[in-house]
Amino acid sequence: MTIDKNVEKVLWMFAVMFATYLLIGSFIVSRNILDIVYLVILYTSIIIIKFTKNS
Repeated sequence: MTIDKNVEKVLWMFAVMFATYLLIGSFIVSRNILDIVYLVILYTSIIIIKFTKNS
């Protein structure tokens, strides 16, 4: 059971890192400010969910 939770955590981190990589790459190529806004929204929602889940 502990291994399953560790695998879930690692897969979640890889998914977030991949989304970050894509959004930053898209911003560099297109210079579209919306990509940075999406990135901020992504990290803001992750932080808010993490804090509300721990409370």
